[in-house]
Amino acid sequence: MDKSEELKRSKPLCDEYGNQHYLAEELARGGQGVVFRTRDADLAIKQPIDKSGGLDKDANLLERFKNIRLLPMPSRIPVSLPLAILRDEPGYVMRLLNGMQPFGIFEHDGRTKKQQEDCNPLLPEWLAKITDKEMALRLLQYAKTGSTRRRLFALSKCASILARLHSAGLVYGDISTNNAFIADGLSDVWLIDADNMRFEMPGGGTSVYTPGYGAPEVVRETDSSRPRSDCWAFAVMAFKTLALCHPFIGKKVLEPDEDEGGWDTEPVADASPADLDEKAYAGYLPFIDDDDDDSNQGVGGLPRVLVTTPGLRRLFQETFCGGKEQPHRRPAMAFWALELKKAFDLSLQCHACSMSYFVDDHTQCPYCHVARASFIRAITARGNMVIPGSATEFALPHRLFHPFSFEHDDAQEYEAVLDFKAKTAFPARGTKTFPDTLAFEFVGGTK
Repeated sequence: MDKSEELKRSKPLCDEYGNQHYLAEELARGGQGVVFRTRDADLAIKQPIDKSGGLDKDANLLERFKNIRLLPMPSRIPVSLPLAILRDEPGYVMRLLNGMQPFGIFEHDGRTKKQQEDCNPLLPEWLAKITDKEMALRLLQYAKTGSTRRRLFALSKCASILARLHSAGLVYGDISTNNAFIADGLSDVWLIDADNMRFEMPGGGTSVYTPGYGAPEVVRETDSSRPRSDCWAFAVMAFKTLALCHPFIGKKVLEPDEDEGGWDTEPVADASPADLDEKAYAGYLPFIDDDDDDSNQGVGGLPRVLVTTPGLRRLFQETFCGGKEQPHRRPAMAFWALELKKAFDLSLQCHACSMSYFVDDHTQCPYCHVARASFIRAITARGNMVIPGSATEFALPHRLFHPFSFEHDDAQEYEAVLDFKAKTAFPARGTKTFPDTLAFEFVGGTK
């Protein structure tokens, strides 16, 4: 029997308050536990699993969850905390908004490939010409899940949540695509699996991480989880989500030399694992985009210039190069939240293929080569953002007029009524007048 089916049972699970919950489909699975939806659309259940993937009946979670409830969580922060402990089995009930999915939907993993094989999708014209069918299917899935634009939005919201936790002295501890969730479209983002959240400690403390996301000092067990290890794990997730490849799985891993590990191989630390994948995850190999070392150069994924801005590439360089051995050099989550949202504001979705790109870099879609559509640029002293030329109404966000806010950056500040043909922009009826610092630029499409 499949481990997922083994955990799902027809009998309800009862929580400490006597409420009964029926498990539905599996949402996400990590090294420590598995998350299921329930028949209640806004509730989920997390249960611990053992090394074999079955229910860990020896897990004692009660004391841990009591401590989590006492943490000084920032108000209205979208982190799903335990609502109730299960009475007869290890696990807990948590809130999860209806329709939310893990960031794992952005990855082209085994589950996605199996779904594509089952439905045998007909490739659109812009993908049918690609000889590498594996890459064509990756791009199809990339477009269907919102392309770069939705990924930038989701990552920025996640970075803002982590920045707020860090400002309260808290460490999240286990960031991965299984623990960050997004609703449909450009909407809510939540973190789940708060099991390992705690105060930063000067020494000691347990460290839990998802394989492939752990900071080098955590993987090597030379230090415990801290905000800076959260920053590393987030950067790994951001790189994988945007570029569709791991930042340390390059040619040294995918195309190793035949004499790899020979007598003349450069020595590494005594604790270095023998497996190349493990070496990469532990930070013993160079970043695949390292400006000063191309020995582990990337051999796959999407071109970085298409999915990241210069500002984001600088953050990746500082995190994965200087920050690999000097954790204090890793950019804080505030920088990630700001740069990701700046990139989102400068991206435009192609109406022909649904992929998105940065308007200042291209006069035509770099994927399907359709001419860039017309757009409107809203400009203030705080920055600028791109609005599709077809828009007739648009909510101008808080971040265009005020210092960046982790909680309110997307809140509507003004509502504009737009007419691209007449090149006019007015406040919507009943809303406040635009400030003098706001200007609009109407940019026609390219031919």
